[in-house]
Amino acid sequence: MKSYRTESSIHLVGKAWQIRIMLKQWMKEAQPHTPLAVLLEGSNTNTNG
Repeated sequence: MKSYRTESSIHLVGKAWQIRIMLKQWMKEAQPHTPLAVLLEGSNTNTNG
């Protein structure tokens, strides 16, 4: 699986089951009801600093 991050987007390339696992890992790091948009915003700030 590959992931590409830019300042405005994240692209996940891989099989559906691989992408599901990645999303589940992100959800473990956040609260259960956190929207995906919030997770993506947080990952952009982590890559910049």
